Amino acid sequence: MQASKNKNTEKAEPFYRLSVPKQKTSSEIINEARNVLRTLRTRRPFTPTEDQRKLFGSRSSRAPQNRPPSVFSLHASSFDLAESRPVSGVRLSPLDHKPVLVTFAEDEDSSISLPKPPASAAEVRKVSSARARLFGRTCQGSFLSAKMVPPDQNEEKLDSEEPAMMNNLCRSNNNCLEEQRSYTPFNDESRRLICNECISKSEREDLLKGTAGKFLFQLRGESDQMKEPGINSSRPRITGWKRRVTGLEDETRINESEEEESFWHIKILPILRELEKEDNIENLCLACTKLYQALNEENMLGKRLKRRSVLLKTLYKLVDVDSDPLCLKLAKIILAMKVDGKNLLSVCKLAFKICRNEKNDYIIQNDRLLDCLLEVLRTEDLQKNNEALLYCMGAIKLMSGNAVLLNEMVNKGAVEMLLQLMKQINNIKENDTYFSNLGHLLVQLTATLRNLADLPPARHQLLCSGAVSELCAALERRVDDKDVCIYIVRIFSKLSFYNDFCAALADCSRCYVLFLALLNKYQKKQDLVIRIIFILGNLTAKNNQAREQFFKEKGSVNTLISLFQTYHELDLNAQKWYHEKEGEGKTHPKDPSEAEDVLIKLIRVLANLSIHPSVGAALAAAHRVVELLVTVLEYKSVDDCEELVINAATTINNLSYYKVKSSAVQDKKLHIAEMLLKLLMSNNMDGVVEAVRVFGNLSQYHEICDFIIQKKIYKFMIALLDAKNQDVCFSACGVLLNLTVDKNKRALLMEEGGIGKLVDCLQDFGPADWQLACLICKTLWNYSENITSAASCFGEDTDTLLVLLTSLLDEEVALDYSLDRDLRDYQKLYWEREFKPVAEKLLDRIQSHHFLPTVTITPF
Repeated sequence: MQASKNKNTEKAEPFYRLSVPKQKTSSEIINEARNVLRTLRTRRPFTPTEDQRKLFGSRSSRAPQNRPPSVFSLHASSFDLAESRPVSGVRLSPLDHKPVLVTFAEDEDSSISLPKPPASAAEVRKVSSARARLFGRTCQGSFLSAKMVPPDQNEEKLDSEEPAMMNNLCRSNNNCLEEQRSYTPFNDESRRLICNECISKSEREDLLKGTAGKFLFQLRGESDQMKEPGINSSRPRITGWKRRVTGLEDETRINESEEEESFWHIKILPILRELEKEDNIENLCLACTKLYQALNEENMLGKRLKRRSVLLKTLYKLVDVDSDPLCLKLAKIILAMKVDGKNLLSVCKLAFKICRNEKNDYIIQNDRLLDCLLEVLRTEDLQKNNEALLYCMGAIKLMSGNAVLLNEMVNKGAVEMLLQLMKQINNIKENDTYFSNLGHLLVQLTATLRNLADLPPARHQLLCSGAVSELCAALERRVDDKDVCIYIVRIFSKLSFYNDFCAALADCSRCYVLFLALLNKYQKKQDLVIRIIFILGNLTAKNNQAREQFFKEKGSVNTLISLFQTYHELDLNAQKWYHEKEGEGKTHPKDPSEAEDVLIKLIRVLANLSIHPSVGAALAAAHRVVELLVTVLEYKSVDDCEELVINAATTINNLSYYKVKSSAVQDKKLHIAEMLLKLLMSNNMDGVVEAVRVFGNLSQYHEICDFIIQKKIYKFMIALLDAKNQDVCFSACGVLLNLTVDKNKRALLMEEGGIGKLVDCLQDFGPADWQLACLICKTLWNYSENITSAASCFGEDTDTLLVLLTSLLDEEVALDYSLDRDLRDYQKLYWEREFKPVAEKLLDRIQSHHFLPTVTITPF
């Protein structure tokens, strides 16, 4: 453009203004952003879906021998029966005196001696040990071999049966002892202690019942339960007693309420019998459903149920049935009963095993297994049950692969729960014995969060719950665990695509140090590198502070250069291999290779960093950076990898904007122009436009203008004015503007109908794009510097240009007031500050040199 105080003294200015220290207007900043400095977008790295559901994927860095298994055998024997036995609310002390057989008493007021406390703690241990041996064998039999039955209403033969009951008691005790002898050797002292235990219990029951008669009935009930499995008593059942003993263990409950007793006999016990006898899977599942509903309705889930151990042992036995639907029902009930220790681990493994089969997703959706698993995560001790939590979290991770279950997790508050668990794991010190094992758990947790990050509500919860800080903390503590690192960067990769989360991550200053540390540590781990580079590209695309902060981190540019060299060499070797194999039918794949993909996203980071004035100037002076970018243009064609070549051209364009003393772009400008010529002549329009943009900046230099004339590139620029595309016309017009700065090159604009095409562009795009309209007017202003006649200068387009400029300078005609206010104000800003000053000067020049032809009138 030429500017002057008057029409005779005008100074030409280049198309793209170089950096100046003065304060720029808002329009200048916006104009520069469009003309020169542009951020780049790219696709998010692709993560293939695992073909199998496992704790650790096929790409895991963990060796098989160093990680918990995803496949294992699980049987009833995997559960600990002893663990299921609830702790009694009342501890009964064994007797230290010899047992006294009770004879039949006609009078209910017969006195009974009170039990004495044991002489010593050692004696107590002897009693407990002998008792355990006595009942050890019966635990191996049928779970409900001596079934507990509801009281009968028949009490007619109460008195007549009492002697028989005493005989039955003695016989039953003898049978128990004989059976125990056949499996467990013990001495006379042990035998004495066992008998003592049995009688002392009877005496205590008698004291609680209050009568000798009831005491005898209780003895009879106890002796009935001592019978061998499979033998049922033919005697009528009596209502006068409230306690029975199963074949598994002593289920005496001193504090048991009558309501729970009734609940057990009427609702639970019939279902347990059904579970033991039934062999139809569908019926078993139905029975389990009824059992869960009954327990839930009576609020007997958890550890409240006194006979909880009998119920659990019945369920454990059914684990051996090979049926996922049944095991799902079992797992839900067992988890709801709040088991711990070995049983918690086994049931979590059972849940994981069910979730491994994708076909089970439907039945899992219709059940409440997720609730139970989330409750385990919420309540169980992290260090004590870390292995159980691993399989619990593994099951939840597998569930998160299902869209329905994933949404359910969000609705049930899984995001906050997982972040709380992560916080607990982050608090474990590296020297802690649990640190390594909790790394396995963290893999499952972060993999689940990665899936949750796909859902908008989950993203909002992650943002509000401070996920950035916790994820960075985990990344910092687990830098040596590649599996944890890859899942966390996958989470960031997804979330940094969104402005709000990207801003939150940019504000976390330590993230840049962490990312650089990982890039240096895992330089050749493509799957990790590409995602970190992608995250950095997102941060630097949207946040000027992030550009500056990352650039100032020690070694940031050197790390990027090192990565560039590493993956450039990998790509160069791959390209050579394809060239060598062309004769064998091998062709370069259409999609970018792994090395190309890293280079694409790495160059994007450089392009985005260069938006920042001081960072861009520093990168323009970084010779190694520019050399690598030019190398990409040298060995790679746009047909080989379009995105890589175009990204390299865009970054060179950004860097060429900065005119610094040691500019590497300026030093290599002719070589760059030669490489761009190849791109300019390609059939790829995006590549052509990017090459034109670079020529727009480089054409500030006389050597490049001469190159453009020498290679007839200006003809190509004029031809692009017919593209009917605003951006293409804008870039081509920029090159032509810089050419017209040189007086000796202005006449070239007349070739190929250049003036007419500029006027057409002004007419087509002027009212919609005042930047482009301004650029066209500047070009025509420079071209017409030595004008003597408007007609000789603009030819047949003179009148059209006059009418068009007059119309566009009329505010009411030029500005579209039907637009919303913000857009109208935006357009008016450009119209007033950019277009109007130049257009008025151009119109004035044309009008002052436009001479109307003289008309001679001949008289008749």
